[in-house]
Amino acid sequence: MNTENDEATPVESGQEETPAPKQPPPSLSPELLAAGRKDKAAWKSGSGPGRWATIGCGLGIVVLIAALFTGSTLMRKTVWAGFAGASQRVVANLPGDLSPGERMRLTRNLEAFSAYLKNHDEPFPVMGEFQALVREALEDRLITRDEVEELNLFLESKLAEDALSVPYSMP
Repeated sequence: MNTENDEATPVESGQEETPAPKQPPPSLSPELLAAGRKDKAAWKSGSGPGRWATIGCGLGIVVLIAALFTGSTLMRKTVWAGFAGASQRVVANLPGDLSPGERMRLTRNLEAFSAYLKNHDEPFPVMGEFQALVREALEDRLITRDEVEELNLFLESKLAEDALSVPYSMP
């Protein structure tokens, strides 16, 4: 036998080689490694502020997102309630000597305009224009025939714009 290879290598004897222990990178000192182990132990035991601070921040972010969704929904409902109130104030403050045909025209225009806004992607700018006209008309708490005509013309012009934007018409 050969004296240089008297010992059997682990592969020849059926044993597996054990990997050498990993050495930390040269930039990490033993003090830093010890501090990292201490932080990990504090995290697992829950005694350090890190665990609760992380949980608190996570919960805070969830609450903030929920508040944003709720606020967005409430804002839309508030704007629509303002529009409905403006429409009702216009109808309630119509002049007494207004002809029934003009009343009906305004009522139908308001209903059609409401449907137009509900089907519109961005109804808020147009709704704002309408509410500005209503505020201007109701400054003195009375709506004149001219103001009724102005509101009707505004509503009809917006409804006509919508009718022109339809890509096709049904027979």
